[in-house]
Amino acid sequence: MVQGVAQDADAALLAGRCAIVAMPGLALGAALARGLRRHGARVVEIDVAPGSRADAEAAIGDATREAGGADLVVHAGATPAALASRPLEALSAEQWHSAVHRSMLTSLYFLQAVHRQQREAGGATVVVGPSTALVGAAGLVALITLAEAQRTLVKSAARQWGRHGMRLNWVGVGAQRYAPSLADAALPPTPELGPPPPALGRVPEAEAEVADVIAWLGSDGARGVTGASFNLDGGDWMVP
Repeated sequence: MVQGVAQDADAALLAGRCAIVAMPGLALGAALARGLRRHGARVVEIDVAPGSRADAEAAIGDATREAGGADLVVHAGATPAALASRPLEALSAEQWHSAVHRSMLTSLYFLQAVHRQQREAGGATVVVGPSTALVGAAGLVALITLAEAQRTLVKSAARQWGRHGMRLNWVGVGAQRYAPSLADAALPPTPELGPPPPALGRVPEAEAEVADVIAWLGSDGARGVTGASFNLDGGDWMVP
């Protein structure tokens, strides 16, 4: 059962706002979309990864028209190759290209398309990644490199596009929330606590607590927040 923050229709954080969730290939997207609807947003999901900037602009443009706007865009991008666990010394150039380069291009294309929609009226963008990116994980070098590159892209874009009223932030979630297949990956134990559970005794639910924070980031209450990283893993990794 989804808990989260109960919302009165008139007091919902995203009442009257339009959100686009672009997380092709990740089940996380559907959960976050449901959570954002609970906060009053009209949500449109994009489930196909763009092969070019033109594809991304078309997809974001279509979603914007369907939703009635693009006040909040939530994105995560990782190809199946990026989610595969492989030893660093065994990674081939093609595997690296498929896991990191292609996934990174998806994020770049989507952010460029979002800029086209938000540069006049402003808006909020949240990029989601695995919180393990902040500490690293054996066997997941490609995914961790990708996630940190996306986080850096968010900070750079936030600095450049702030003058347009655009706010961009990064949210890290527990690895198993990001992709269920990562539950069996060789994730490092928390040094001071040993193996899981995290400090709160659980990993925050995507549809509940994670969606609550993302809804806040898309609301007026977070109008002074940009370029920030939020770690929503229940206190597993208390960084940065």
